[in-house]
Amino acid sequence: METRSYDVIVVGAGGAGVTAAASAARAGARVAILSKEPVGCGNTRIAYGGFAGVGMVPEDNPEEFFRDIVAGGEGLGNPQLTRDFTKDARKGPCVAEGMGHIFRRDQEGDVKGPVIGRAGGHRFHRGLSSPAQGVSLGGMLHNAAFGAGVEILEEVVAFRLMGQSRVNGLLAYTVRDGKVLALNAGAVVLACGGAGWLFYPHTDCVRSSTGDGFALALEAGAELMGMEFLQFLPFSVTHPPSYTGIFLGEPSSTGPNGRLVNGKGETVMTNMMPKTRSQVARVVALEINAGNTTPHGGISLDVTPNLETPQGRKAWESMNATGLLDQARLIYGERAYRWEEPWDVAPTAHFSAGGVRIDRDCRSTIPGLYAAGEVSGGVHGADRLGGTALTEVFLFGWKAGKQAAAEAASLGSSQVDSREAEEQAGRVEALFGRKGGNRPIALIRRLQKVMWDKVGVVRTDEGLRQALQEFDRIRDGAQDLQVRSGRTFNTEVAEALELEMMLTTGRAMAKSALERQESRGGHVRLDFPDRDDGRWLKNIFVRKEGDKLRIRAEAVPSLEALS
Repeated sequence: METRSYDVIVVGAGGAGVTAAASAARAGARVAILSKEPVGCGNTRIAYGGFAGVGMVPEDNPEEFFRDIVAGGEGLGNPQLTRDFTKDARKGPCVAEGMGHIFRRDQEGDVKGPVIGRAGGHRFHRGLSSPAQGVSLGGMLHNAAFGAGVEILEEVVAFRLMGQSRVNGLLAYTVRDGKVLALNAGAVVLACGGAGWLFYPHTDCVRSSTGDGFALALEAGAELMGMEFLQFLPFSVTHPPSYTGIFLGEPSSTGPNGRLVNGKGETVMTNMMPKTRSQVARVVALEINAGNTTPHGGISLDVTPNLETPQGRKAWESMNATGLLDQARLIYGERAYRWEEPWDVAPTAHFSAGGVRIDRDCRSTIPGLYAAGEVSGGVHGADRLGGTALTEVFLFGWKAGKQAAAEAASLGSSQVDSREAEEQAGRVEALFGRKGGNRPIALIRRLQKVMWDKVGVVRTDEGLRQALQEFDRIRDGAQDLQVRSGRTFNTEVAEALELEMMLTTGRAMAKSALERQESRGGHVRLDFPDRDDGRWLKNIFVRKEGDKLRIRAEAVPSLEALS
């Protein structure tokens, strides 16, 4: 087992990860950035490149933005984090530009007027867009990481945080050569995204979004919050199977005259443009759950009435200019692209609204551990407004890196416990060449199916309990794994490690969803269909005590109580 030492380790190399690493390095820290994929990839690279700014129009300001986020999150989250986010929101795009990104501008070179969009749930135009969408962000992040003077470790799976009273490093598996690395650090920043891949194929997230950061934090003793809130985009591809879950749009992209039509030919929703993602996804999901589907298992998004009005035709032109119609053309054909025929749609897992509980400086509840981006919780509450994710990853990534560097500098050297490290390395070593009866990927597919069926858009008490029971059976099956013996690029060992973390994350999500006996935001309970502010204007927290996950609910604090 090889041992290396740094001041700060960042887990994840998307927007939050690269920004945190660059920020820590600029503060003078020795930094390593770990990623399961090439630097600059992840969900940031496949995003549509929209940032939510503030003050783009005269009537908008941070207080108005704060109100929209709280309303969109249906009253939950940490109001202090949300206030900090909206107050500093303009810094997020500035950080991205400072790292080399370019936003779409008008003919005079200004970011104003027609180039500013408005996503669902926003009362004002706040949307900055990227000319080459997420691809341009990915390229910028790749260059920024390599230019920041940090050590880059790609195709590496971080599988355990180390330390007793504080985090002082981690253990990682290198897929290229099958080794375990023990990495010492004064601080660790989790920036490894969410858990969309737990719902494959019903997700638009990348393969690496397996919820590792949530599990790593839990196992280290940190607290998570809002894990029941997963954002499902309302419109994704239903067929052919190879494209299932791919993003097709959100409420703001339906045009002023778009409508949802179920399999019975009934119009179930109109005027979707101002609605939040969860408000529309809920309608789609409930129709599908009731069996009112098309032959492909979705319902119809009928955008054709837009061609009958000037406003509708203008909406098509605006959508086309951003490239948001390209997917429809590729998958559903030319007539769908031109809005001359309806689209078949279903919800898809998109964003983990909850995550690691952090304070204003991105510190978790465990010393030495920070979190930024989708892996963190508190800003969005029960749902997230469009465009806020990219703003958040650059804003909080920069803050997390700077604070982690300062903490590491105050501590001096840190060292992981060598005995525990050797024990954990031996556990990984024992995976090579195992002759059991279950391939890791087969158990992962079982887990993904139960997550979609029982912990997906529509939930019930019975279904959530069945999911928890199936998790136990899958965990038992994981004691009898079959893993190939080769060292080079042994992805089955990586999958075995991911499976363990996916089970932990899935359990945290299911238990939190079971606790919340109401419907709110991205959490829909058929047995508790209404929002209940009287009983559930609370955040749900989960932490690990021994071998058990402990759940508690706490009333949302006021800003005055937090300040």
